Amino acid sequence: MAAKRAAKKRVFPIGLAVGVVGIVAIVLMVSIIAGINAAMGRIQQDDPRRATVAPSGLSAVPAVPGAAAPAAGSLGAPFNILLVGVDRRTNPEEGVRSDTLIAVHVDPQQKTAAMLSIPRDTIVQVPNVGQAKINTAFATGYNNAEQIYGRGTAPDAGGGALAAETVEQFLGVKIDYVAQVDFSGFAQLVDAIGGVPIDLQQPLLDAEYPTDDYGVQRIYMPAGLQVMDGATALTFARSRHSSDDFGRAKRQQMVLRAILQQIKARGLVENASAISKWLDVLSANVRTTLPLSDPATLTSLAALAREISPDHIVQLSLNPDDAQLTMDGSDLYWNQADVEALVARWQGAAGAAGGAAARIQVLNASNTDGVATKITESLRAQGFQMLNPDNAITTSDTSRLIDFAGRPEVAQRLAAALGLPASAVVDTPGPGDPPEAEGVDIVLLVGNDFEQAWLGGR
Repeated sequence: MAAKRAAKKRVFPIGLAVGVVGIVAIVLMVSIIAGINAAMGRIQQDDPRRATVAPSGLSAVPAVPGAAAPAAGSLGAPFNILLVGVDRRTNPEEGVRSDTLIAVHVDPQQKTAAMLSIPRDTIVQVPNVGQAKINTAFATGYNNAEQIYGRGTAPDAGGGALAAETVEQFLGVKIDYVAQVDFSGFAQLVDAIGGVPIDLQQPLLDAEYPTDDYGVQRIYMPAGLQVMDGATALTFARSRHSSDDFGRAKRQQMVLRAILQQIKARGLVENASAISKWLDVLSANVRTTLPLSDPATLTSLAALAREISPDHIVQLSLNPDDAQLTMDGSDLYWNQADVEALVARWQGAAGAAGGAAARIQVLNASNTDGVATKITESLRAQGFQMLNPDNAITTSDTSRLIDFAGRPEVAQRLAAALGLPASAVVDTPGPGDPPEAEGVDIVLLVGNDFEQAWLGGR
């Protein structure tokens, strides 16, 4: 096996958009949608992890220490939820697969969230299987639900439970809840909000995009701003042959941001007609162990949905820049110490995002065009509140942070994210530095010494 490192990408799959945005929409409109109790009953499912007796040779796995069942009620304390993107194939021989796994740490008090994406080819210990790819866990639980968790356990519930147990063991954290999203519902959700605007910086060409009948077709999307319907957005987000998995992850993030922006811009969470359409999509394609039938939980989720900002959602991924990776074919083996360090960063990132309300502007003082925009997007994805980038009046060989507003805690976090030394953070502009501007708290002056990692991708 050979060691391999690659450029870091922050993954934010579209399954999350369907699950979180949809559930948010439901709880905001719970009082005005007729028949919602029945829909809630279809969406909410029991968590079979709470019962540990297995009736056959397969065995339920002890939870991570301290992983007692969370009590129903208001979600006031931080919690973790595993989001599972489910790919259901029409061919019975291909079965059901978990195509996406994201652990989300939510801090209701700070009104923040931090996501950690786990590549599906990661090799871990899967209960009742042994060492295998992490996406094997859902399929195993789905196909052996009653054998592992007892009579009457639904396949979906068994799949989600075993995936959660596997992730708990791999990350060493408690997974309080599970949310499953069927990819087939994504296109319907996008159509329900009137499509999403996407600005393609370059054309997309995929000569081998897979079709539902197991063939391939040629896909071409021109560069420029366009409004995508559900089917087009799904194709855009899932295309693999147009670039690589890193490019695919970036497109998924673009679609998610477009969905969130569309919801905000059109005020769709207050639109009963739109929520009604979402409800039909969600009831068919979303399952979660969140106690949605509990009024206090619904109240807490509604408050969180109203107050959380997209700028306070931190995006992290298990990637070769943050953890040593060894590859054997498509199998990914991660250094466990590096994984633990990333988990600690993930658990602390949500709180950090809540304090990242300082307004930051990136000014390009380098000789390379376009870097300010890319750095701004990368930092925004990490939870910083970013203003529109601009060019500096003069060039500079060195990068530095100018803290005009006296926000050293944010400036230090920003310096740490970029790998800048403490000496690069100043509170007074020097000769040739930009003057203080209204509405700008911190300026990142990007010099010719900037690192490619700051750009957030290829």
